[in-house]
Amino acid sequence: MTLERWWRQVVSGRRRGLPAALYRGLLSAAAVPYVLGLKANLGLYERGLKGRTRPSIPVASVGNITLGGTGKTTAARRLARDLLARGVCPGIVLRGHGRHGAGDLLVSDGRNALADVAEVGDEAVMLARTIDGALVAVGTRREPVIELLAEAGAEVAVLDDGFQYFRMCRDVDAVLVDATVDLAAARVFPRGRLREPLTHLRRATHLVVTHADLAPRRQVERTVELLHRYAPDAPVMLARHAATGLDLVGGQGEAPDLELAGRRVVAMCAVGNPASFEGLLLQRGAEVVGRAAFPDHHHYRPEDWARVREAVRESDAELIATTEKDMVKLPPVPEDLPPVLAVAVDLEITDNEEAWEALVASVHDAARQDAAAEEA
Repeated sequence: MTLERWWRQVVSGRRRGLPAALYRGLLSAAAVPYVLGLKANLGLYERGLKGRTRPSIPVASVGNITLGGTGKTTAARRLARDLLARGVCPGIVLRGHGRHGAGDLLVSDGRNALADVAEVGDEAVMLARTIDGALVAVGTRREPVIELLAEAGAEVAVLDDGFQYFRMCRDVDAVLVDATVDLAAARVFPRGRLREPLTHLRRATHLVVTHADLAPRRQVERTVELLHRYAPDAPVMLARHAATGLDLVGGQGEAPDLELAGRRVVAMCAVGNPASFEGLLLQRGAEVVGRAAFPDHHHYRPEDWARVREAVRESDAELIATTEKDMVKLPPVPEDLPPVLAVAVDLEITDNEEAWEALVASVHDAARQDAAAEEA
């Protein structure tokens, strides 16, 4: 069992007994200095005692307030595609998850992927390959990355995971909230999955409740009520991650009938919320009979196929399904395994879509006003 999985079981209360209770007490104590430090740091910026940077192009942040699995990258891709449809060139900003050095690297020039997964990470390569026309760059600090994108022609920066980046001014602060997390019972890290107290949602300009199709209706309603309480001025949208297509992972010869409905499937993924991926498979009519879940951002190695092979053997699965993010970093698929299919997804707004359109329009207008100011 991974440390992350153990921690999730402890903080959720699923792990019982005296040792787990003691650990929860220690985690509660550790959360106090974490929250105090977080509030103190944010307060320095809000009172002007620490300066905030203002990039040369408008910035739209897509972030969250819980740890992992809300779908930030999918939402950032949806925003970038919608901006492209309006004639604005977006530049997507990502951190390198420790794989990239102190410099900054352009991953895509708007048409071609210029780096591989080992250099920049799975999310960057996936975005570069699936958004024709957007620029993508990674680095250890956002400001130089944004300037790199601006020099390459980006008119607006889309900041993936930027809500906790207090030092930068943003034009839009969209915050995603996972509907499958009971927000009313959520606690701040390390005792729980909240990255910040709920009161900090006041900084959000827009709120998107993701995976709304995977949570009980009453829980979604409670989440919306809480969001209105803590961020009364921010519009709240409901969304789901909709499966939009299937691709055969390379190295397996001819493609089978690309359909999951009625097929016995092993769900293979290394994402923050494996349950949401399984929900996608069920959405396509698949029968999920086995699982091979790896830690988020896992670097796959050929020996990892042994775990998948075991899941296939135990479940007598016909297919293996994985995510777009996983697809770009998988080693060659062994010939003795069933076909491996990657599920393409998109963020679908299911309630208050007009608020999403207004969000996109505001970013578009900011980009156009910035361009007009430069020409003047």
